[in-house]
Amino acid sequence: MKIHISTVLPILLLIYSSTTAWAANPSVKDEVDRIAHMDIPALTEESLALLEEKYPAEDWESHDFPNFVYTSDAVEAGYRIAVKEPELLRAVPCYCFCEAMGHKNLLHCFLKEGATGGRYDDHAVGCNICYGQAMLAFLWKNAGLGEQEILDRMEKRFESLVRQREQKTDH
Repeated sequence: MKIHISTVLPILLLIYSSTTAWAANPSVKDEVDRIAHMDIPALTEESLALLEEKYPAEDWESHDFPNFVYTSDAVEAGYRIAVKEPELLRAVPCYCFCEAMGHKNLLHCFLKEGATGGRYDDHAVGCNICYGQAMLAFLWKNAGLGEQEILDRMEKRFESLVRQREQKTDH
């Protein structure tokens, strides 16, 4: 069977165009890497600034956050991201391994049963992994990463936690 270049070329172009965002734009890779190396205070500062930029007219009081959301700026940023970007957090597994609590994804750490509508879960308040992941996902998305790229970066970022957990279950 002969394969003509006219058949292969569109497939090759599709593969090439679907490579990661930073393959075509090195500045995206630089930004993604910069975000990946931020500590919680830097993530918080940038996340809160971006939330204000993206949602300038947002009445945050209308979300009727419980008092525990105001524990710190980082916690507050995480809950703001959860109410404004629930689909993003729904797509991300939580690496604090809270599935034993019934959590199915990162959104569950902020919203009871992962459902929008104002029922807040207090789990993320005491978990810097949860609110850290929410801020990472939010900033990476806004830097230009797609869902799969965000998931790949999360897996890489939290690889050591996954290994630790696997070692504990092997023994």
